[in-house]
Amino acid sequence: MLCNEIRKNRRAISPAITSIILIGIAIAAGIGGYTVYASTANTASLKGAVTVESLSIIKQSDGQEYISITIKNSGNKEFVSSSANLQIDSDLITQGIQPFSITFEPSTLNPGQTASAMSHLIDAEGNPIVSHNMGDVLPVEILVMTSDGSTIRELASGMIRLS
Repeated sequence: MLCNEIRKNRRAISPAITSIILIGIAIAAGIGGYTVYASTANTASLKGAVTVESLSIIKQSDGQEYISITIKNSGNKEFVSSSANLQIDSDLITQGIQPFSITFEPSTLNPGQTASAMSHLIDAEGNPIVSHNMGDVLPVEILVMTSDGSTIRELASGMIRLS
């Protein structure tokens, strides 16, 4: 009998307080789950993209050649470096194609910004490259490194025109 009296005197948490505690736990779990989902979705939506705005390869009447390229960061990742490789052999002594390479200014590009590069085409010894004919199409490779370390490669081509 004494045991029954002790049980009757023990108090439990009221159902209302239990419900409030369970609702609080459910809300905290929901906020935590949403935070994980939102950060994952934001990371997955980041993409790097480069657009070639303009590309000109000009041959002057004296035979010297120049290249001018403008690119745009059309993605939503920052570019930390960018360059263009004109797929011509700039070093006739070294075996294999040694592309003529130029870098863009500014070197870092935020989304929506553009950068340009212009250069006189010269070989590895500093002599002007004059071996191309009017109408020749030269391949150009645009290489961009994004802030997360990924590399974007865009291929384009330019036809040699007279200035």
